[in-house]
Amino acid sequence: MEKELKPGRFLKTRIVEEYAERLKDSTSIIVTEFKGITNKQLEDLRKRLSPVSARYMIIKCSMCKQALESLKMQDVNAMLGGSCALSYGDGDAASITKVLANFTKENKNLILKGGYIDGQILTADTLKELAALPPREVLIARLLSAMNSPVTGFVAACSGILKKIVYALNEIAKKKGGEENG
Repeated sequence: MEKELKPGRFLKTRIVEEYAERLKDSTSIIVTEFKGITNKQLEDLRKRLSPVSARYMIIKCSMCKQALESLKMQDVNAMLGGSCALSYGDGDAASITKVLANFTKENKNLILKGGYIDGQILTADTLKELAALPPREVLIARLLSAMNSPVTGFVAACSGILKKIVYALNEIAKKKGGEENG
């Protein structure tokens, strides 16, 4: 027979399951400490995170640890402590980190503690370096430009040679036309 849970314990179990459900499809989870942040500032942060497909959730550390353990992400547990909150989402991790890093510059009470991005644990310093990178679209454009550059140079060189050949043929035609008339 199954053991019956007390109402309080049942509620906590359901909350942990809800946390796990929210976090399971996230490609990035960033741990922050938010001591001293007002509700208005939290709402502002949530509005900034929304366009980059991320959410921000204040969470009780003990329940968060249980949820992360159920998702086999217990490595993140070392970052949890104090006034804990998570930013999570399936958008571009660099964009999410950039929003959080910019917010920490404006609000010194929000502290980046670390993160779990694409299966890797990242320190707060690494997150700040990630936030300093240009957006994903810019990096892709730079890569495509670098890949396209040799082809463009080759085409320009070939067209220059073809122009010289056409110019030389035109000069020969002019000389032959001049010799026939003269």
